[in-house]
Amino acid sequence: MIDQKQTNKLCLRWKGKQRRIGITGGIASGKTIIGDFLFQAKQWPIVDADLYAHEALKAESQIAKKVLLRYGTKIIKNSSKNDQVINRKALAKIVFQNDIEKNWLEGIIHPYVTKRIKKELEKLKSNSIVILIIPLLFEKNYTGLCSEICYIDCSRSMQLKRLQSRDQLSLEEANQRIDAQWDNALKKQFADHIINNSNNDETWKMQLKKLYNF
Repeated sequence: MIDQKQTNKLCLRWKGKQRRIGITGGIASGKTIIGDFLFQAKQWPIVDADLYAHEALKAESQIAKKVLLRYGTKIIKNSSKNDQVINRKALAKIVFQNDIEKNWLEGIIHPYVTKRIKKELEKLKSNSIVILIIPLLFEKNYTGLCSEICYIDCSRSMQLKRLQSRDQLSLEEANQRIDAQWDNALKKQFADHIINNSNNDETWKMQLKKLYNF
């Protein structure tokens, strides 16, 4: 359940001149492919939060050093005197099984992601339209950065199927990934537009073309 204060934050929208289209949805709902399609069709630049989350954990970064200090060799992918690469799958296995660890990791990664998003928006301030792909848009209060929010809806059964296939996860692990995010039904209530991507077809393209007039 969310309280009135959270509800008010979820209803916040960017009021500046630039049109900022926030794209979000549950894990494996198809956010990236839809963002890429809009970029190809309309040449709207993309600001992708996932890229910055990956960037935060690059070898030798301050965040990566903190993570390695906490978890040690069990999450090291490659090790040498000069370089220690984090095994993201091993790290994910830890944090998705333990809320305390998940909250700790998010607590050091999301401030970095927010900083990078704002930096990129500053670079793109002369563009009339920008796409922001942010998986945890509602959970981490990014609604105020978007002038509108397009939610990519996907059934849980399809999410599970895609997750297991894409990331080679067990059913239990895939369910853990989905359960770590807010329920789809809750997030849909606060979206401005909803694109259905529950089927393995391209009906979402027609929905986008209708929504954005092309």
